[in-house]
Amino acid sequence: MDHIPVIFPSESEFANPIDYLSQPSIQRLGRHYGMVKLIPPANFKPPFCIDRENFRFHVRVQNLSVLNILNRCRLFFVKQWNNYNRASGAKNHVADKTVLNPYIKLQTGEGVYLYDLFIEVLKFFNNDENSGNNNTNHNGKRPRSLQRIINFPALQKVNSDTRLWKRLSCRFEVDGRHLQEIFSAYIANYYEYLASQTKNRGSQYFSKLLYKEEYPKSLLSDDDVSETEEDSEDSEEEGCAVCNHDTKPSKMMLCDSCDKPFHIFCLSPPLDSIPKGDWICNNCIIGNGYYGFREERHRYSLEEFQNLWNNNEKNLTSDPSTGEPLSIEQLEEKFWNYVNDMENTLTVKYGADVLGEGPGEISGFPSKDYKPLDSKTKCSDQDFENYTNHPMNLLNLPDAKGSLLPMFDRKISGMTVPWIYVGSTFSTFCWHLEDQYTLSANYQHEGAPKVWYSIPESSCDRFNQLMRELAPDLFEKQPDLLHQLVTLISPYDEKFKKSGIKCFKAVQQPNEYIITFPKCYHAGFNSGYNFNEAVNFTLDSWVPYGMEAVADYKLTGKHCVFDMFELMLNVIIESLHQSSKFERSLVENCFREVRTILNSNVRTIEQLLSNVLSKKLELGRTIRDEFAHTRKRNLVSQDTQYSQQEQQQRGSDDDEDFDVFCTRCKTICSLAFVLHYKNGPNRKKRKIQSMTPTKLNELANSNNGELEILCLDDYARLVSDSNGDDQKTLAKGDENTDLFKNDELNYVRDFDEIYRILSMAGKSLLG
Repeated sequence: MDHIPVIFPSESEFANPIDYLSQPSIQRLGRHYGMVKLIPPANFKPPFCIDRENFRFHVRVQNLSVLNILNRCRLFFVKQWNNYNRASGAKNHVADKTVLNPYIKLQTGEGVYLYDLFIEVLKFFNNDENSGNNNTNHNGKRPRSLQRIINFPALQKVNSDTRLWKRLSCRFEVDGRHLQEIFSAYIANYYEYLASQTKNRGSQYFSKLLYKEEYPKSLLSDDDVSETEEDSEDSEEEGCAVCNHDTKPSKMMLCDSCDKPFHIFCLSPPLDSIPKGDWICNNCIIGNGYYGFREERHRYSLEEFQNLWNNNEKNLTSDPSTGEPLSIEQLEEKFWNYVNDMENTLTVKYGADVLGEGPGEISGFPSKDYKPLDSKTKCSDQDFENYTNHPMNLLNLPDAKGSLLPMFDRKISGMTVPWIYVGSTFSTFCWHLEDQYTLSANYQHEGAPKVWYSIPESSCDRFNQLMRELAPDLFEKQPDLLHQLVTLISPYDEKFKKSGIKCFKAVQQPNEYIITFPKCYHAGFNSGYNFNEAVNFTLDSWVPYGMEAVADYKLTGKHCVFDMFELMLNVIIESLHQSSKFERSLVENCFREVRTILNSNVRTIEQLLSNVLSKKLELGRTIRDEFAHTRKRNLVSQDTQYSQQEQQQRGSDDDEDFDVFCTRCKTICSLAFVLHYKNGPNRKKRKIQSMTPTKLNELANSNNGELEILCLDDYARLVSDSNGDDQKTLAKGDENTDLFKNDELNYVRDFDEIYRILSMAGKSLLG
């Protein structure tokens, strides 16, 4: 596998990183490889300034084999299959037993994974050419998400379709008759159950058969749950898992798989009485697809974590016969063997996404707030100050000259405030894209090499397609799976290589940066103890990627970290105050995007909503309208570093929402939203003008289902779907109008004021 390129900026280039990385030659490298390794000038050697005495961090426990996407799906399927048989009380020669091995082997020596056989059957009948299904919804339009409809043909059709079994015989290199035997003995009853569920519930989406979980529990949860998790689970599960209330406990029962309580009348369909024998919820039979890392309660010091590695993990990096250290290539092969081997039980610990709490704990770079005593022997006071203010100090990079993130008047943990990563042997970061497709910089302070893999933007679609083909049901249940950082596939896997995905690797050493570019999937692992930190930043060329991320997030239901509309509008406003602050091309791009979004919102209100909504509210400053009050002209001084105390204080804002999110697609409602009362006229009145965005979002996402916050697009669809015709709106007097009688249109920002700003900006650009 080819390595990413290494770049060597001069001192002057290194002192202006945004300009340097914006050079066309560097941009071309970023687009082609996805990331580059940056070696600082020889004299840039900042002292490691973490407070070793007080710095503490939690670790995630990673079971490497379960991170493999196919391993996890195969184990999920067996758990779901066993739960189905427990709940159904099936009594045949297979169903009355618990299956532990997801691989079924015949006496002939042939065999197959149950999940693989089940999925290939579904794929065959959900392929357009085999099923006649064009994957459209009831209005003849393609679904507005990445979820795929699952068609379950009659079991008789599955058994009798000779083309199916001939194709599967070639696919698995197993005699078709033997595959049919396995399907009939193990899968057929479960298949029929799923088919009946989709039919009875009127939905051909797996996700529609599940109940919404605020605190989902994985079917592959570790047995040794930490005390913290036990305590939190006890408090979370006091109320019904569906309605979240603990009223009428006599009508409540526990799932015999996940132990969560349910009111019998909250189930779909509801039950008249508590059933005898085992009862298991749909999320445990159909599977919610959720998987997350367990976090240990104990907080480690760096010394303690290093000693742990020396005592327990050093053998992983040595040749068992000679005791010699393994090379990076040998460690790489060993790591992927662990990931691919379902029988492997190795768990590792990773101090990932660590947000420090005080001076000397937020970053390993020099800062105003903390100077370790031994640093004086490594550099002079003047050098220390220079490192403190240097733009490639990751405390400063997000706000460096040319970055757009200072356009927000707040810090964002993990993006503009560094996150720390304390690695151990084979601890891993799974395939993911950076939030909102921003660029990232990762610096290694000390320790063993970190191995990286990059998939450039040109191969993003192929990678997405491959992962969805491997586990279509998992993505249907968890559309944002690849944003969760819990999934791996080896770049050396045959399926990966045959898919034509470009992939490159890098080996990062101390005092080296890895720079990732927009829409670069990346993953990797640590070859031993190390200490890294990372932040995000932007270039002017990133703006289109930021807009693309907003559209992509709507498809998967992922929340944006910040509001692109706000950022672009702020760029326009700042350019009016200081015309030379941004490149003209950037301002023009932001101007076009803001105008397009604003006009689209106005058209939606005029064309689709005016006949439905009668109540309109101006929220004003309740929802952070930056023109409702005077903004700071210089939100962050370009050459000034936030103190670590300020970083800590602003990092605490993560618990508060700055934006209102659509309940359905999770997009930020930048300009307006509709408060939709599901019960129509019989709704409970709410005075939302006094509510913060956090309170509004909590109210809309509560399990009582009273109301929804809807972006204009989703509200227009709701109106259209209720009328059954996408080409017309509901006219006043229509009998369905009562459904929307008390809904409220809420303006987040003043449209007239934005038009005024655009008018001034337009004249400025013309001039």
